Amino acid sequence: MGIFDKFLGKTKNQKGKLEPPLLEEQYHGLMGLEFGMYLTWVEDTTKKSIMGKELERRIKMFLQKEKKLKRIKAFNKTDIMYINLMALSCDIKSMQKERKKNKLDARWPLMEKHIGLK
Repeated sequence: MGIFDKFLGKTKNQKGKLEPPLLEEQYHGLMGLEFGMYLTWVEDTTKKSIMGKELERRIKMFLQKEKKLKRIKAFNKTDIMYINLMALSCDIKSMQKERKKNKLDARWPLMEKHIGLK
């Protein structure tokens, strides 16, 4: 028993334990970058932040659509959390710079339409 288990107590039912991810690591990375750029676009155009639960909701909507189109087989909460973490760990300034340099702003309204936001 570890020192933290002595102070906090050890639970027999490990509810807080995450399931293993179902998607590949490369997918997490690519989607994390995609959502990192999308996040900067939303914040630049609406002047509102969608970090947190709203970003998770949009990631989940995207993965549901991809599953429906049979581009992925399955996903779980851990996959959503990984993609969210990757998106939030991106450098905002470099994402904005790359987005504008490669003229990617036209794709984000299409993404919102794809996931059913518009």
